[in-house]
Amino acid sequence: MLLLKNLSMSMRYLHKGKCLPVMLITLLIAKLYSTAVQSARGSAVLNGETKKCVRNPNKSSLLTHLPDYTYMDGRVTPFGANQRKRIIQQREIAKQIVTLSKEMDFAVERHQRNMTEAEETKQKLLAAKLKPKGHLLLQKK
Repeated sequence: MLLLKNLSMSMRYLHKGKCLPVMLITLLIAKLYSTAVQSARGSAVLNGETKKCVRNPNKSSLLTHLPDYTYMDGRVTPFGANQRKRIIQQREIAKQIVTLSKEMDFAVERHQRNMTEAEETKQKLLAAKLKPKGHLLLQKK
C-alpha cells in the first residue's frame, strides 16, 4: 500500500515534467524487499492501519473446534489431533482463573478488614488519650 502511494506520487512528479531520481526508485525497491524479507522471516506481522499484530486465523475458528466428521448413527466422534490438548489446556486455564480470582477476593477482604481494624485502634487510642478533666469530668456525670 505504501509502495503504491509512493509510486503514485512519483508518477505525479513525472507528469509535471520532473524526472524521477534513480535514488528514489532504489529506495522504493529496497523498502519493498525489506518488508518482504521481514514478513518471510516471521518477525511481527503488523496491520498497516492499526499497528497491531494480525490475528492468527488458525487459533480459533469453526474448523479448529468442530470435529472433522460425524457418524450417521449418532455416535460421538473422537477428538481431533490437538483438540483434546486444547480442551485440557483451557480447563487448566479456567482452574487457574478461578483460584486467582478467589485469591484476589480474599486479598480485597483482608485489606478492607485491616483498614477497619486500623481505624478502630486509632479511634480507641484517641479515646484513651483525650479524657475530660477537672470541671468537665464533673459536668459529664
